[in-house]
Amino acid sequence: LPSGVQLVKTVELDPRQNYLMGFHPHGVLAAGAFLNFCTEASGFSTLFPGITPHLMMLSMWFRIPFFRDYLMSGGLVSSDKESASYVLKNPEGGNVLAIIIGGAQEALEARPGSCTLLLKNRKGFVRLAIEHG
Repeated sequence: LPSGVQLVKTVELDPRQNYLMGFHPHGVLAAGAFLNFCTEASGFSTLFPGITPHLMMLSMWFRIPFFRDYLMSGGLVSSDKESASYVLKNPEGGNVLAIIIGGAQEALEARPGSCTLLLKNRKGFVRLAIEHG
């Protein structure tokens, strides 16, 4: 796999449910998250059959005409609460919403040999998970 990206399955997921997954670290371009959740580079559909991954991305990128459609075709979702809720409230289940916990701010802290997690004031994803079971 590119740059040693690997997705490790530690539990079976019921495809009748929806899930919220946290991803860390962001890194400079969030390449690990993109490869795992927006491509088949790590075999997501084989590891989690019946589950469709969606990766959250800064909402500003969804304001660019045509680029928005390109992003959405790859499984990317705007990082606003409404978009996240839409994915998580699908009554048939079968969705994973992946959020890079530290967000763009964490990307600015990316340095070789360091692994910084920015979590303070970033707990909305926990509230979202509780709201959607």
